[in-house]
Amino acid sequence: MTPKLRIRRRRSSSRRGEAGPRHYFVGLASLVTAFLLAVILVTGPLILGAARLWVELPLLVVVALLLVIQGLRLTGTPAPDLPRRADAIDLAVLLFVLYAVARWLTSPAGYFSRIEVMDVAAYAGIFFTCRYGMANRRYCMALLYLLVALGVVETALGYYLIDRSDYAGISPQDRWQPHYVSRWMGTYDDPNHYASLLIMSMGAALALGSLSKLAWPARIVLIYGALMMIVGVIYSGSWGGWIALLAAIGALVVVALRNGTMRWWVPVTGAGVLLATAGFLFYMSPVVEDRLASAETLIFEGKLPTEPRVKLAVAALRTAHHHLLFGTGPGTFAFVHPGDHESAFPLRADLVHDDFLNCLDDYGLVGLGLALFFMTAVTLKFFRPLIVDNRWQDRVLVATGFAAWVALLIDSLIDFNLHIPANALLLFSLTGLALGRVQDEKKAHWSTVPLAPLGRWLGVIIAVVALVYGVEVARTALSDHAYEKALARENEASATELIQAAGEALSYDRGNARAWALLGDLHRSEASRQKNSGDRLSESQKALDGYQNALQANSLDGSVQARIGLTLDAMQKYPEALSHYLEAVTAQPDNGQFWSWLAEHYRESGMPDQAAQAEQRAAQCPNGAGESPPPAVPPAAKP
Repeated sequence: MTPKLRIRRRRSSSRRGEAGPRHYFVGLASLVTAFLLAVILVTGPLILGAARLWVELPLLVVVALLLVIQGLRLTGTPAPDLPRRADAIDLAVLLFVLYAVARWLTSPAGYFSRIEVMDVAAYAGIFFTCRYGMANRRYCMALLYLLVALGVVETALGYYLIDRSDYAGISPQDRWQPHYVSRWMGTYDDPNHYASLLIMSMGAALALGSLSKLAWPARIVLIYGALMMIVGVIYSGSWGGWIALLAAIGALVVVALRNGTMRWWVPVTGAGVLLATAGFLFYMSPVVEDRLASAETLIFEGKLPTEPRVKLAVAALRTAHHHLLFGTGPGTFAFVHPGDHESAFPLRADLVHDDFLNCLDDYGLVGLGLALFFMTAVTLKFFRPLIVDNRWQDRVLVATGFAAWVALLIDSLIDFNLHIPANALLLFSLTGLALGRVQDEKKAHWSTVPLAPLGRWLGVIIAVVALVYGVEVARTALSDHAYEKALARENEASATELIQAAGEALSYDRGNARAWALLGDLHRSEASRQKNSGDRLSESQKALDGYQNALQANSLDGSVQARIGLTLDAMQKYPEALSHYLEAVTAQPDNGQFWSWLAEHYRESGMPDQAAQAEQRAAQCPNGAGESPPPAVPPAAKP
């Protein structure tokens, strides 16, 4: 061997040695990414759809960790197949996130807006991770198998819990809503969002059963599992779920015709048989019979305009008319819609039963336009060819993603799945995985932006932003945990202990509107127990300080205004109290409790005629029995 050849061999072995550690890091990062995704996507559906802050915020912390890992991956030597261009879809996501952050910073409900923007950032991060950070087909398929297993478990739980109306769920305050007891809802406490999860799982099962090259016994089991999930959707009694089910099956047929390897009549016939079977089960279901009877009553007896969903939609359109361009701010509908003087709502609602209307109200035409641009770009992308070396796994991933995408977008016209963290995270994960198997623009194009000039700085930027996001989510989560703990002990702990617990919550997050309101309530209660006038005034002033801080975190909350009025009445500052009561009844004109408090204020102020008028108005109000705490986000009470 010549010296020249020896030198070349040494150089090549040196390159292999350099590639070894990098290859190990990339493999480990991919494994950790898949594991964290599995934790995020499974935990949410099993715990109330992650629609409670005490489970939602910890999940967002895991999302932050996931994004840090993606940033670190990009700081290494870039892989040769790493996309070096951002397309219109990426730009739409980035613009919407930046716009949401800007609306949070200008929102009158800063605390609740911040939580919604955290969700938006998490959805974007999950989407990008699944689109660009899940190149390993085995891990992608493992997530699909896990989704199918999750759907089977939820279907079984829906059947098991149907006759157990006393089931307390994860915590005692999460008992089933009585008007949903007759319907399947699994661990969601809501049949509509339960049905959407089953539809996504069913899409994965049908795609694996019809488009894969698995052994026939396995494919038969998968199709049978999909049929069982269809039963769960039917027995959920969800109108949106039934419509979305048809859309998902239709989307699967489209992908099979476009990217499958079978003749056209095979998927069409299979879909026909599946729909015929579903139709028979639909006809036999007593839940369907009850739902159809209710719909017939609403339509043919002229009661449709009084239906809560319709009234909320009308109120949302009126709100949009007054805040057309930029909206009222993220997460503000719960506080804005009770001020609608043209409707009377028997229940408070935190969201419209329409994700598009909710987006219009919260973000205005600017935000809705960005969202629609993203949806259009994604839908068109689904019709591009698969990547050159496509395999059956690619077809399955695209079919699952397209079925979930079409189904939930249609369902979002009459429900709010995109505001339920578990379902939104699953949808954007499946969409990202699917788009990762579709051809991208490799060369310069008018709709793309080159990323190569950023080099490794792109990874550094992502890692730093993810760390900041993680710290913000973590302190919000710690504060909420302390607040929830104090709230749970409200009837058993001493006032001093509760005040300390509320103070602990505020030590983590000075903007926690709910903790400030609770602290104000505790000091107001203490003031009522004091016999010494000086101590009573001191405690009352502390209550006012807490309420004023709560208003700074959310100036739209009428319940805080009413509590300030109560506190000022106790301090005999009647002229100051009146303005706050009027603010409260303006913010919630249908809250009978606020009108009752105003009537009592008028009596104490020596105005009996005004007191009688306020009492008469309280008697006419459809709700407001009891003091209303600031609402939780995401929704806990739905019409």
